[in-house]
Amino acid sequence: LVAGQVVYHGPPSGIRPHFAALDQICPEDYNPSDFVMFMIQMGDDEANNKLATAWSSSSNRRALQENFEVTELPSIPKRKGFATELIELSKREVQNTIRDKATLGARFGSTIFLMVLYAIVFFRIGSTDATENFLVDRESYDIQSHMGALTTMGIAGMFGSAQPLLLTFASERPVFMREKASNLYGSVPYFLSKTAVEFPLLVTTQLLSWLIAYWAMGMQGNFFLLWLGTTLIAMAAASTALMVACMVADAKQAMEAAPALFVPQILFAGFFIKMELIPPFVRWIQYICSLKWGMNILLITEFADVQGGEEVLEANDAHEDDLWIYYIVLIGIFIVFRVIGMIALERKAKALYN
Repeated sequence: LVAGQVVYHGPPSGIRPHFAALDQICPEDYNPSDFVMFMIQMGDDEANNKLATAWSSSSNRRALQENFEVTELPSIPKRKGFATELIELSKREVQNTIRDKATLGARFGSTIFLMVLYAIVFFRIGSTDATENFLVDRESYDIQSHMGALTTMGIAGMFGSAQPLLLTFASERPVFMREKASNLYGSVPYFLSKTAVEFPLLVTTQLLSWLIAYWAMGMQGNFFLLWLGTTLIAMAAASTALMVACMVADAKQAMEAAPALFVPQILFAGFFIKMELIPPFVRWIQYICSLKWGMNILLITEFADVQGGEEVLEANDAHEDDLWIYYIVLIGIFIVFRVIGMIALERKAKALYN
């Protein structure tokens, strides 16, 4: 049903041939029911009216009316309980992640490729020993280039976690909306199951990134704190991307919204301009940019004990006494944006059949 009109009513085996006759080809590896739900959700009123008209004049509808019997609608199934839903959804999420070897391979493959590239470009750039002249002749230690290497790691953490969610979640959303509208499970266990599977991937990719880059770049800060910093950046960026993916209509719109998601992050992180030089009426945007808070953590971890580091921290408005605030803000962004996305998706699911 769409807007009170029937677009198909019959056996599942008839879905593909019926809609194929209307030039709506269901892919071989796609669930026909999900295909129809996604099609009518994405279609405008004119397109959906054509589907309803085509069904009302089809021979399948007339044959169905001849054999029609009045039966009571089945009652809405009772939910199995929070714990059962969470366990089963987590199992399904793990299976889907493992089965999608191409995406998993591309994720880790791109991480390795980029980190090796960054390690070569910024080779030993963080070392304060000016006599290290392997690959590149250096006359002295350059703190600006050192900061550039650290900034690259922060931005890589943000992009590496946000882009996969923007692409994949928008395509998975129709399945959630159908199952949620059928009362098969709740939004909270669904989002927790995705987080439970997503978190180890984020932690692992960030660990892999630092294992490649830390010693090659000659970083000075604590390895585990730098790893924690980029992991928090990745988690907050993933929640921001998830929120956007829950609000837009499809993956295409999600990618079109990506610049509006990423550019302010970089702009308000303090790399290009000091915060006090930005007009006050837009300065507040920095408070919802996870990259800003994450970079403060990375800068304090890396430059607190480096000669000239105090100037770097002051220029980027990073204060050691506020380090715990930066951690809390990143965790807050991770939770709040994910909750906003869950609420938005919950409303879409309720409106699906209404």
